[in-house]
Amino acid sequence: MFKTLLCLVAAWVSTSVLAQADGVSMPVVKAGEVAVFTVNDKASNRISEQILTITAVDDALIKFKTVRPDRTPAEMDGIATLEWHSVQSGSSGTRYDPPYPNLKFPLTVGSTWQGVYEATTLKGDRSKGEIDFKVVAAEKLMTPAGEFETFKIESGGWLTGVSWQGSFRMTQVQWYAPAISRIVKTEYKDYRNGRLRNDRVTELKSFKPAP
Repeated sequence: MFKTLLCLVAAWVSTSVLAQADGVSMPVVKAGEVAVFTVNDKASNRISEQILTITAVDDALIKFKTVRPDRTPAEMDGIATLEWHSVQSGSSGTRYDPPYPNLKFPLTVGSTWQGVYEATTLKGDRSKGEIDFKVVAAEKLMTPAGEFETFKIESGGWLTGVSWQGSFRMTQVQWYAPAISRIVKTEYKDYRNGRLRNDRVTELKSFKPAP
């Protein structure tokens, strides 16, 4: 009986991992969900907290607000498509046209896509981005909020000034957890004139489902 139970558990785990590796469907996001992140800015040796609250979800968009006490303004509105493509960043207020494609569903290990867009900051500075994405693995990830089954997504490319001169290279690694439809960890770096300028790690600290 015990051996039979072990076999059943092993089969369920194998099926679960295989299903994740084969792909995962669109996110399920509900108004009222609250995610708290720790933001570690290694370049400035500063750690802060960011609270993201879903305020509305309709047939096309996810709307949310972010609160980060060390930022001015401390509260910002963000907008994303139902695939979590960023229309307006809740961290900086930057708008993307077309939306910045952090994710592409169904997610499958080995899948690739590209994001080509124009970004406009709150100050009106404009740049063009060309970023390549690849899902490199399905793996377990431990975060301050707990352990998640995730897809690991690597991306990188160039941002070139439209209203300013020059360009810089960026790289990013993100871990997406289908169980809560969230990116639970992000490692971001950018390089100016061959030197590392920004080095930031964002991790999920806690997640509260909608009431």
